Amino acid sequence: MRKLIFGVLLVFTFSASAQKISNNKKAIIQSIEKHNAELIAISDSVWALAETAFNEKQSSMILADYAEKNGFSVERGVSGMPTAFIATYGSGKPVISILGEFDALPGISQKAQPTKEALNEGAAGHGCGHNLFGTASLGAAVAVKELMEQGKLKGTIKFFGTPAEEKYFGKVWMVRDGLWDDVDVNLSWH
Repeated sequence: MRKLIFGVLLVFTFSASAQKISNNKKAIIQSIEKHNAELIAISDSVWALAETAFNEKQSSMILADYAEKNGFSVERGVSGMPTAFIATYGSGKPVISILGEFDALPGISQKAQPTKEALNEGAAGHGCGHNLFGTASLGAAVAVKELMEQGKLKGTIKFFGTPAEEKYFGKVWMVRDGLWDDVDVNLSWH
């Protein structure tokens, strides 16, 4: 699991083409390495919780608390969804946002292994890796924020914690309410 989350973070952060690594990219790698143990613990916690749509209370809290711990201001319960949140750092333009999901699917409990075996028969599980998606995306947001703190980047970084993606498409509610209206670019992966 440790190598997997680190790999996901690196893929998210860098293109696959061979290129010289800039100082900012080196700083991002250093940030990810610095936070690696905490990010793995978060991902493992979200995996074990396996909370389904609109029930991601603990998963949302873990992610939002980590954002606050790392200097973001966090607005919780946005767009009428108690588990949706926006973590923001910086000011001005450009406004860069990173999307993170963390909900599980009902009935697909799975042990953390390559063969199919339920952790808890009939319980929810992370079939699409949202435990990694939310955590790795937040790790990327923290790395960008650290570059801003060091004066290497200017602007605002926002992390959108979007619940209920598998069943009710939580980010659609957030878009409807204009939460991305000031965003210049949104980064997402799945």
